[in-house]
Amino acid sequence: MANLPGQRRKHRPRPSRYAVELPARPSGLVISLPADYTAFCMLYQDRYLRYTRVRVADPGLSRTLVEAALGSVATNWATVLASHCPAAEAWNILGSLIAQAVRGHAATESCSTVYRVLPLLQADVVILRHRLSLSDQQAADLMGVEEPLVASQLRMAHRNMSRQLANPLP
Repeated sequence: MANLPGQRRKHRPRPSRYAVELPARPSGLVISLPADYTAFCMLYQDRYLRYTRVRVADPGLSRTLVEAALGSVATNWATVLASHCPAAEAWNILGSLIAQAVRGHAATESCSTVYRVLPLLQADVVILRHRLSLSDQQAADLMGVEEPLVASQLRMAHRNMSRQLANPLP
C-alpha cells in the first residue's frame, strides 16, 4: 500500500524478536502426580512432620524439611518405587535433610541428647516409640524396616541408655 500525501500512517510498534507476548489471562498449570505417590504422601506426611518437629526445634523448618523430602521423593519417584522398599528410601532422604539442618540449627535438647548417646537407628526407634507413641509395627512401616528390627533396636537402646546412666562420662 502506498503512502499518499496527507494520509496518516498508523503507528504500529515493531515487534522485537525477544519480546514475549503474555496471554491476557494466564492459564494455570495442572500438574498431575502419580496416584501411588499421592497415596504415599497421604500415608506418611503427618508422621514425617511429627517426627521432624521432635528432631528440629523450629516448626517452620520442620515443615520445610518434610516438603523438601517429599519433593525429592516425587522427583525420583520411579527410582524410589523400583527400590526394595520405597518407605526406607524416603526415610533416608528425610533423615539426611534433618541431619544437615540439625548441624546448622538448634535441635530440641532432649532429642539431641538421644542422638549423641545412641546410634542413629536406635535413636530413631526411641523417638518413634516413646515420643510419638507409635507401635513397633507403625515405626517399622514408617522407617521401611521389619518389625523385629524395631523391637531389637529398642531393647538395645534401653540397655545402652541404662549403661550411660550407670557410667556417665566425666
